Amino acid sequence: MACSTKTLKIYALIWDVLYALLGLAILGIGLYVLLTLEYFSTIGYVTPGLGLVVILTAVLGLLGAAHESSRITKTFAIILVVWVILQTLAVGFFWIFANEIMINIESTFDQSWGHPTLPLKPGNSSHIANIERWLDCCGRAGSSDYMLPPHSCYNSDTDKLNLEGCRQKLLDYFSERWEAFNYFSIGLVCVELICAVFAWVLANSIVNRWRRSKYYPK
Repeated sequence: MACSTKTLKIYALIWDVLYALLGLAILGIGLYVLLTLEYFSTIGYVTPGLGLVVILTAVLGLLGAAHESSRITKTFAIILVVWVILQTLAVGFFWIFANEIMINIESTFDQSWGHPTLPLKPGNSSHIANIERWLDCCGRAGSSDYMLPPHSCYNSDTDKLNLEGCRQKLLDYFSERWEAFNYFSIGLVCVELICAVFAWVLANSIVNRWRRSKYYPK
């Protein structure tokens, strides 16, 4: 039984480390968005927050497995099950309302273009200008939207004027990454389920080993 517990402990630690690495990846993506894509500040704050929660949850699992604590390990498993349920609902929501979300992104861009936060001038730093720098695009439909294209319409490396419009490039950007997001979320849920199973089985193994030691002392 002790050997079985040790084996389960090793597998649990391996999967918990993998889970922590996924949390670090989410945290890194969130910090990248927060530091470089300031016009997506909401995503920038939420994503690293989720990554931090995943890391802390993984640390809880690692502590429980390393110290062979059945209470901590079972608590970790329960938290993971709750996470799996919430993430499954979230992914399902995004999957069902994907078209509506894309329409909302399109509408938000159109509103930003129609009501810029700053006058459209060569040195402006509005949301539109940030998107132009990010996607190497210019204006809503193209550079012809401006009488005098702002600095943000020029490629930072070549100083050439970007001719493509930002509206379609923004929609294409999110469309291309939508499927990757869903697959990543499904992968994260699968890892959480595996971690939860190993944690629960390990916790039961620890309890059973303790009971045997009480009734069958060496």
